[in-house]
Amino acid sequence: MIAQEEATIKADQAAIEYAKTQLSYTKLVAPFDGVAGIRLLDVGNIIHSSTTRGSPSEPNALVVINQVQPISVIFTLAAADIPEVSADGKTELDTGTLDAVDNQASTASGTIGLKAIFPNPDRRLWPGMFVNVRVVTQVQDNGLTVPLDAVQQGPQGQYVFVVGADHKVAMQPVSVRETLNGDALIDKGLNAGETVVVRGQYRLTPGTVVSLADPTDPAAVPNPTTASAGLLP
Repeated sequence: MIAQEEATIKADQAAIEYAKTQLSYTKLVAPFDGVAGIRLLDVGNIIHSSTTRGSPSEPNALVVINQVQPISVIFTLAAADIPEVSADGKTELDTGTLDAVDNQASTASGTIGLKAIFPNPDRRLWPGMFVNVRVVTQVQDNGLTVPLDAVQQGPQGQYVFVVGADHKVAMQPVSVRETLNGDALIDKGLNAGETVVVRGQYRLTPGTVVSLADPTDPAAVPNPTTASAGLLP
């Protein structure tokens, strides 16, 4: 008899717990403290679980709760004002590695998407920033380089003004393979040690006599300035 009554009591307790559980489904509890706005549903409206996480723009949302302690502020800042970041196309922000290449090129732009991973230890790169990316595909040992300013474009292609032993200039066709950091990698057309004009080419014609100018001398700026073709280290 006692065992039967104990079983009845346990069954009643289970029924009570079940009722409590069912009752708890009638309450919605926010995962954080905040201030509730005006309710968006009235008594009698139908509500579904998939529509209770929305915003005022969702007609079936019950209410919107905003956290105010603490509160977050989202604002904008010019990229030039980010400390220690200068997006001038010259400052190297980080060095990364190529991680993936897209499987299809864009027919509209003729380009293909690439993905690179940057460690960004100093947080100099920020989401949404516009940056210029330079991809190094190979390293050329003992390459012949000249300042990029020395290379001119003419009807017959690229050329430089080479200064001879008699200080007379001549137009020398060249082939530029790559450019990087203001230098041009010459594929053919020049030999190491030749002197080329890097500034003031508009004043020159083949056979013009020039004098070697000191680039650090302000008085020499109006005159054609020269440099020597050299080998990469």
